[in-house]
Amino acid sequence: MSITRFLLPGFVVVLGVGLALAQPRGGAGMDYSDLVPSVRPVAAEEPATAVPPLPTGRPTVAITSLEELRVPGAPGPGGADPMGTLMGQPVQGGHPPGSYPSPYYTDGPGCCGPLGRDGRVSYELYSYAGLNFTLGNGLADRLNSIGWTVGGGVHTLFFDASHTAAWTVDFGGSYTYNRGRGEGEPTFLFLRSAPVQNQVNGGFQVQPDRFVFSAVRGIHRSSFNFAIGRDVWLLGAGDTGTMTGTNWRVGGWVGGRYGTSHVDVVPLDETNGYARRQNVFHGITVGAHTTCDVPMGAWVWMNGIRVEYGHDWTNLVPPLQGNLHNINVQFTTGIRY
Repeated sequence: MSITRFLLPGFVVVLGVGLALAQPRGGAGMDYSDLVPSVRPVAAEEPATAVPPLPTGRPTVAITSLEELRVPGAPGPGGADPMGTLMGQPVQGGHPPGSYPSPYYTDGPGCCGPLGRDGRVSYELYSYAGLNFTLGNGLADRLNSIGWTVGGGVHTLFFDASHTAAWTVDFGGSYTYNRGRGEGEPTFLFLRSAPVQNQVNGGFQVQPDRFVFSAVRGIHRSSFNFAIGRDVWLLGAGDTGTMTGTNWRVGGWVGGRYGTSHVDVVPLDETNGYARRQNVFHGITVGAHTTCDVPMGAWVWMNGIRVEYGHDWTNLVPPLQGNLHNINVQFTTGIRY
């Protein structure tokens, strides 16, 4: 016990002296040229790779708080515009609250304005219904002069910079029905014959068409429609972004259609007979429309009337000539975004 009492204090003393001797000691004869001071001495030369100064033309008005940047055009110290100074250009009027002109788009209106030289692109969803007046010879003579038609589509409007006119591209579909005159205007038509089963091999043998005295019950036409056109607004801008009140639009288009059609026929040599002939058809259209546009906030509600002329090429009921002239008068409604 007595030996431990003397050894432990001695060990502590030796350890402390060793740590003190291990510390570096300065002196006139010691060289520390390889050490880099953390702070350059006073009057020392600038290094060759000094950071270049900030470019000229920076803001000279001090902005002391974020509150000065909250509202466009808020006066800073001395009545200056801190945001205009910071961006290098004055804040232009007509921007939504909380927005500022772009510091990079110096040749245009900056924030929230049209890109390039053109205006906005808008879209319309529309539908229509109305009357179809069929004219011509051959098949048209066996139809009532007045039928009905329905349809709809998507309208894309490419506005110019003034937003008072736009080029349009249209895609849609339509269905038209015309009732036939029946037995009031019968004629000879080629009708399909049902295939006959072969008693030898059990297959079916196609039969030639029959030339039958028949009455036309009606014709159905369904088609895909496409068109390009031009619209003009008479009472100011017509886009949803700048339209401020009820506006009036006029426009026109030219296009085409492609679809399928079939005619219902009653063979007069049969009791309660029925036959059907079907084929594709195609046509061209030209038309004009006018609408009353009512702004509803983020969208526009439109209602109006359209008149369209079309010519359809068909070969439904040989030997009758099947081409049809059409005049459509339709009421239309839709929405524009």
